[in-house]
Amino acid sequence: MNRFKRLFVLALTTICLSLLGHAYILYRFFKDGLLFTGPNDGIEQMVPIQMFLYRKWSEGAFFYATDFGLGGDFFTDLSYYFSTNILFMINASFIWLFAQFNALQTNDVMFWMTNALVVSIIKSALIIIVTFLYARYLKLNHVTAMLFAFLFATSPIYYRFTVYWPFFSDVFILLPLLFLSIERYLKSGKIGLFMIVTALTFINNFYFAYYQVLAGLIYFTIRILWRHHYDIVQRFRSVWTLLVAAILGVGMSLFMFFHGARSFFNNKRIPFNSEIPMLESLNHNTNIFFDNYLIVVLFITVQALLTFKLYRYFYFRLFAILSILAIISSFLPYVDHIFNGFSAPQKRWHYLLAFSTSGLIALYVHYFLSLTKRTYILTSIPSMLIIIVSAILYKTFVIWLLWVPIVFIVGLVVLVLKHTQNRPNHLFTSCYSISIAVLMLLVSTVFTKNQIFHEDHESRANQDYIHKSLYNTPLQNELVNDMKQSKNTDERIDWRVNEQDNTPMYQNFKGLSLYSSIFDQELINLYYDHLMINLKEESVSRYQSTGGRANIASLLSVRYQMLKSYQDNLPDYFKLVRKSGQYRIYENEQMLPAVRVTNQYYDARELHTPIDREHAMIDGVILNHEGHPYQKTVKNLLKDTQVKAVNANWNGHQSIHIKKFTNSGITLHIPKPLQKKYDDFYVTLFVKRGAPDSNSTITVNGYQNHRLFNDSKYKTGQHHLLYRTKPNQNGDIHINLSPSGTYQFELKGLYGEDYQTLKQADKRKLYTYRESHSKINIQLRDHSKGIAVINIPYRDGMKATVDGKSAPVKKVNYFMTGVPVNSNDKTIEISYRPPFFFLMIMLSLLSAFIGYLFRRWIFQNK
Repeated sequence: MNRFKRLFVLALTTICLSLLGHAYILYRFFKDGLLFTGPNDGIEQMVPIQMFLYRKWSEGAFFYATDFGLGGDFFTDLSYYFSTNILFMINASFIWLFAQFNALQTNDVMFWMTNALVVSIIKSALIIIVTFLYARYLKLNHVTAMLFAFLFATSPIYYRFTVYWPFFSDVFILLPLLFLSIERYLKSGKIGLFMIVTALTFINNFYFAYYQVLAGLIYFTIRILWRHHYDIVQRFRSVWTLLVAAILGVGMSLFMFFHGARSFFNNKRIPFNSEIPMLESLNHNTNIFFDNYLIVVLFITVQALLTFKLYRYFYFRLFAILSILAIISSFLPYVDHIFNGFSAPQKRWHYLLAFSTSGLIALYVHYFLSLTKRTYILTSIPSMLIIIVSAILYKTFVIWLLWVPIVFIVGLVVLVLKHTQNRPNHLFTSCYSISIAVLMLLVSTVFTKNQIFHEDHESRANQDYIHKSLYNTPLQNELVNDMKQSKNTDERIDWRVNEQDNTPMYQNFKGLSLYSSIFDQELINLYYDHLMINLKEESVSRYQSTGGRANIASLLSVRYQMLKSYQDNLPDYFKLVRKSGQYRIYENEQMLPAVRVTNQYYDARELHTPIDREHAMIDGVILNHEGHPYQKTVKNLLKDTQVKAVNANWNGHQSIHIKKFTNSGITLHIPKPLQKKYDDFYVTLFVKRGAPDSNSTITVNGYQNHRLFNDSKYKTGQHHLLYRTKPNQNGDIHINLSPSGTYQFELKGLYGEDYQTLKQADKRKLYTYRESHSKINIQLRDHSKGIAVINIPYRDGMKATVDGKSAPVKKVNYFMTGVPVNSNDKTIEISYRPPFFFLMIMLSLLSAFIGYLFRRWIFQNK
C-alpha cells in the first residue's frame, strides 16, 4: 500500500472512530435537540466569545474593541480562551471562507452551537491520529496503537472538557505530540519537532502550557532515569539540549504567548488561602474506577498493573509508573493545587491519567498473548472486585457492568485459543481490543448520559432553550436593533438576559457587562474599589451594569436600559419610552457626552468616597498625582441617622449575630429633612460572613445581593460594599442579612445624592465620533485647551495623534482615556496595539532562526 493510500485509510478510520465515539451525542442532538455545549460556561462564555472574536476578526479588528464589555484589549484578555487558539483560528478561517458565499449564518447562535459539535468530532479524529503516531513510534502494532488512540480520544474527561471548556481538550492533541517529540529526540537526535510542539503549546494557551511543562518534565525524568536500549543521546546531553530547545520553542511563541502571560499578570484575584486536605475522602465522587463525575479508569488498568511479568518490557514499565503516579495523585489535593498554579485545587490534569492508563492498556494487550491463563484469571479477580464492590456500596448500577464479564471471557478465550493452528495472532489481539474498545464506548456513553446530559443540561442546553427569553429570542434582537438604530456609536445599552453577562457578545451591541475568567485589573479596581459598583451576583469572573446609579450610567454613556417587567433597580432620570411584551425600554434623560474637553483637574489622592469620585468625573477629570483637591465633597450622614438592630444582637463594635427571623438585620432611620433634600442614598458598609460559613444574601430595601461563602474560588474578596437605595415609606433603610449566624459587620457611611452635579453638567455634544478597524476618529468642535476625556478604557499600547501629530495618551478617571489638546485642535485619532507587539514578533523570528541553526548543529553532532 503506497503512502497516499495509507494516509487515506488512516484518515478515514479516525473519522469513523471519532463518529463512533460521538454516536450517543449525535443521537441526542438529532433526536432531542441536546447541545454538546454546557448550560453554564458553554452557552454563557464559550459560544458568545467565539461569536465575538469571529465578528471582530471579520471586521478587521484584532486587538481593541469598545464593545468588549466596557471596552479593552480582547486579544490579550481572551487569550485564555480563543484569541490565540490555533484550532479556533483555523475553524474561524474556514467559516469566514464559506460565509463569503452566503453559505453560513454566522450571526445565529445555533450555528455556533452546531459548530462546537462538528469541531469536537474533527478534534477527536486529530487526537486519534497523533496518539496513533506516538504509539507506532513505540513499536506497538497497528491494532494496539489504534486501541491506545481510541481509548484516549473517547475518555470521559475529553467529553467533559469539550462540552464545557472546548479549548481545554486541545491538550489531548498536544500531549501525544510532546511525548512523541521527546521520544524522537532521544532515539534519533532530531530536536526540531520538540521545538515546534513547544512553540505550538505556548501559542495555543498560556494556561495549559504550564500543565504541559509539568507533564513533559515528569515524562522526561522517567525516560532519562530508565534509558531505552535504542536511545542514542546521553543523559546529560539530553538535559541541556532539551532545555535549550524548550527555551527556543518558547521564544518562537512569544508573539502570542507573551500577551497571554500579560493577561494573567494583569488580572487580579484574591490569593487562595483555604486549607487543603492531605487526602481526598474515598466516595462516589472520588472513586475513579466506577461512575465518577470526571473520569473512569477501566478495570483492565488494575489488571495490567498487577501483571508483574510484563514489567520487563520498557514501555509497559514506563506507562505503569505513569499510571501509578497518576492514580495516587488523583487522591492528593495538593497535586491539584500544584497543577493549578498553586491556586485553588482543580482536577484539570486528569487528562494525564487518561493518557497513561490508555497507553498501559494498549501495551497490556500488545503483550497479552505472552500471559498464562492462570496469571490472567488471578489478576482479573481484584480488578473486577473493585467495580463490583463499588456498585454494591454506592447502590448504583451502570449498563457497562454487564460488558465487564464479556471482556473477561473474550480475553480468556483468546488465551485458550492462542496456540490454535492457522489462526494469526493479530486476529486474537483484535478481538480482545474490540471488546475493550466497546467497554470504553459504553463507559463514555453512560458518563455522557449521567454526568453531562443531566437534568440541568437537558432543561437548558437544548435547541429550544437558546431561542427562549432566558437566552435569546427574535423579539429581544428586534428591540436591541431598534435601540442601536436610535443611539450614537459612542453610546451604550444596559441590557443582559437575566444573568447572561455576555448577552452583548451574541446579540451584537455595545453593552457594559462581561463574563470572563480574566479581566484587566483596572476594571476590577474600578468596580471593587474606586466606584464600588455592586454586583448583584458576586463572582470574580463577572461585571455588569451600574448598580442603579444614575451618575455612573451617564458617565458610561448609557443611552438605553432594557429590563424585563419584573426587574427593577433602574437609575433615576431614566424614562420609559417603549413597552413590548415583557420588556421595558428606558432612555437616559441626563446623557453626558462620551467625549468632552475639560481643564478642571482633580487629584485622585484627595478623593476618598465613590460619590465624590463620581462628582469629580462629572465636573472635570481625575488624574493620578496631578490636579487640585475636589472641593464639593459630600458629607457622611451616618451620625444624623438612627441605627438599630432588628432581630439581631451586636457582638462588640464590628460583629453581629443574626437570629432566625425573616427581616433580621440593621435599620437606618432617615430624618425627614434629609429625605426631602436627597433623591437617593449611598450606604457603604463592611460585611463578611462568619460562622457557620455559607452563601449569604444582603437585602437593602428589597434589592438582593447574593454573596459567596468565604472559601469559594469565585469569591471577589470584596467586603466593603456600596448600595444605592431610597428610604421606604417609613423613612427607613433596612439591611437584611441571611441566613442566620454571625457576621462581621460595620456601617461605614451614608451619603445623600440630589443629582445637582449631574443636572448642571454641560451635556452639549461638541464632537463627532467614528470607529473603524480598531481605530477611533474624533472630530472636535468648539472647545478650550485641556484634556479630551474619552469614555473608552485606557490600555498600555494606546497611540494618539492630534491633527496628524503624535500626542501623549493618559489614563484618566481611573480607567478612561485622556488626550491633551489645544483650543484649536480638531482631529483626534486613537489606535491600539498590545505593548511590545513588534518586539515580540522580532524575538519570535530570531528564536526560529536560532532554532533552525541549533537543530542543524545538534543533528550534525549527534
